[in-house]
Amino acid sequence: MTTDFDRRVAGFCSPTAPDPFHAVASATDVWRPDPFDVETIHGRVRAWFDRAVERARDVSGPSTGRLLLLLGESGSGKTHLMRAFRSRVHGAGRGYCAYMQMTSYTGDYARYALNNVIDSLDRPYFEGRDPESALRRLSDRLVDLLGDARREAVERLREGGLGQAAVDVIVAETADDLIRDERLARVDVYLIQALLYLQAGDPAIHARLVKYLRCEDLNDRDRRYLGDVDPNTYADAPSRMIARIGGLIHAVERAPLVICLDQLEDVFDLDQAAAKFRRAMATLCDLLSRVPSAIVVVSCLENFYDELKPMLTRSTRDRVENDPRPAVLETPCGPEDVRALIARRLESLFRSGGVDPDPDEPTAPVPEALVSALVGLRARDVLQECQAYRERCVEEGKMAVYPRDDAARAPRPGPTDEAQRALIEIEQAWNDFRSAQVEPVPTEEPELAQALTWALRDASDEAGDAPDAVRVQVDGRFVTFEGPRARFVAGLCNRAAQGGWLGKQIDELEGRAAALGWRAVAVRSTPFPPRHGKTQVAATLAEFESQRGRCVVVEDSAWRAIAAFAAFRDRRGAAPVFEAWRRRNRPLTGLDSLRTMLDQDAP
Repeated sequence: MTTDFDRRVAGFCSPTAPDPFHAVASATDVWRPDPFDVETIHGRVRAWFDRAVERARDVSGPSTGRLLLLLGESGSGKTHLMRAFRSRVHGAGRGYCAYMQMTSYTGDYARYALNNVIDSLDRPYFEGRDPESALRRLSDRLVDLLGDARREAVERLREGGLGQAAVDVIVAETADDLIRDERLARVDVYLIQALLYLQAGDPAIHARLVKYLRCEDLNDRDRRYLGDVDPNTYADAPSRMIARIGGLIHAVERAPLVICLDQLEDVFDLDQAAAKFRRAMATLCDLLSRVPSAIVVVSCLENFYDELKPMLTRSTRDRVENDPRPAVLETPCGPEDVRALIARRLESLFRSGGVDPDPDEPTAPVPEALVSALVGLRARDVLQECQAYRERCVEEGKMAVYPRDDAARAPRPGPTDEAQRALIEIEQAWNDFRSAQVEPVPTEEPELAQALTWALRDASDEAGDAPDAVRVQVDGRFVTFEGPRARFVAGLCNRAAQGGWLGKQIDELEGRAAALGWRAVAVRSTPFPPRHGKTQVAATLAEFESQRGRCVVVEDSAWRAIAAFAAFRDRRGAAPVFEAWRRRNRPLTGLDSLRTMLDQDAP
């Protein structure tokens, strides 16, 4: 008779089960809530962060305690902590987080910061619960401040089908109403007006809005989509735009803009590292001066900061080191931390296989001797030791003996210094290339379908799928995909809901998918109309999803990343470390929309 314990052992030793002990958090992980987060780890720093977020609601108080420098050795959990900060803020709807890595060649940190802020805000606000972007959420909160009469006009805007002139009138009149609200008296009316254009749900407008927010130049056609607004292209525009966005967030929601800057040490190997470090820190301090409600969290290796802190000006160093003092992350995990790290991952592993964990022994079947031996290690080391032990169990097809003879332990080869430098160099190049991407994404559906075709193929390859196991074809606005985990027909569905256009696109997509017996995936560059209500499109979408249809929004930031990666691959794809970098950093499979289509998060 097979017991629950036997099923847990089988799941633990299964070669097809997902790896629950992945230890390294990458930039693409930050945007997703961490189901394995152990809140007791670095609890003091988390408490400071919660207090800072709460204090930021009242900008009339002292403007202190809003820049925290996280210092720690590699593997101490700095990126995991920033991921937790974003989840805490977005999960409770208490603000807006931007995340960026300082892996960069650039010396223009203000523009680099702005591009990453906009990219962050154009992602889903809270994956799995609030699929709309943070920008759209902020636009919706503006609308919530309106009276009933003006909201009716915005509803007409949301329904779509209006000409550009009618859209411009509604947006301008709505912005005029909002700027009369004393809460918004100090907010830039043109920023309000720009965000209101999101209510139209038009991908062409969205693409121009992102260009405006990134302070890129706008041609005559671009301006027409945004009411002939003038672009902000002067030298100080990026810093001012971040300040304007931060001010708007606080005025509308009494909430902070949180900027998390990770891996500051990766400028260390670059030429003129001291000057770049000094400019980066000065830019962040300047941002805090401009935005009373902003919070900045900076992480880097402790020895790196010790090396370069003499290069800072006295005022910058005082702010960094005393407002508050830097937090040195303590790395040893206590007994309860170790058990929680293991138990949460085992629970996920077992439930994916249809078996419950043991409530009395949540770390079983991991040997108790191994659990005890991990106390005092870094969290990363705890997970890597568990990962190594599970790999032995998978190889042997049973629970392996622990401990084993030291002679049998083969040390894991790590990357050489030269290979590590090459990986950092290509990551620096990718960050700069992606952040500096200025070419607008295509707006025509067949062009988007072409981009989606190779993005799906490359994302599958990035995930480790054999090239001969994946077939992707494009036909107009439709893409058919067949791979080891998913088979579907995707259709670009960017037409307006009004007039039945979106419904017709959905119907045509369903017909194509039904002919193959595959799932239908409706892809849109802006949010789909709400499923509630009595409109025809609401009924169409509800019926579509009830029949296993899937609605996926690919935000402008994702289209930009897709286009940037295609060009970057053409330039750097021949580099010896390109494949290792791509599989480690997951520039495509880190995009929620592509992972959803490819069922990469499925058990």
